[in-house]
Amino acid sequence: MAWPRVRLVVTADDFGYCPRRDEGIVEAFLAGAVTSVSLLVNGAAAESAAELARRHQIPTGLHANLSEGRPVGSARHGASSLLSPEGFFLGKMGFREAVAAGDVALPQVREELEAQLGRFRELLGRNPTHVDGHQHVHVLPGGPMPSWA
Repeated sequence: MAWPRVRLVVTADDFGYCPRRDEGIVEAFLAGAVTSVSLLVNGAAAESAAELARRHQIPTGLHANLSEGRPVGSARHGASSLLSPEGFFLGKMGFREAVAAGDVALPQVREELEAQLGRFRELLGRNPTHVDGHQHVHVLPGGPMPSWA
């Protein structure tokens, strides 16, 4: 009996978080242990990570982030249900609690995710190979992932 062909995809997320992490991810990709990466476009090293992905032809997706750091969309210029008074995302638990309480404005979620997709396209010059969520925000009730995801 012939077994069906199976392709294992191992994705390293948080690509763009910091240079040291990115170096390890690239090493794992070059060694064949990782098959794709998910880019955190608001990460401190997003630009250099995008360059590494281009240089090594790493299949790259968008690591949608609504919980850590600062936004890339228009929310960074004012008040938003996604942000603390200091202008940072609410954190993993803070975002989950805000969603559960109904305090997150879904149009603001959509706007931020579209801005992150736009930033991804700026950095890599193409659409992502996939989309996943930082700290699993894509599985929360309320469907925060937009229709393009």
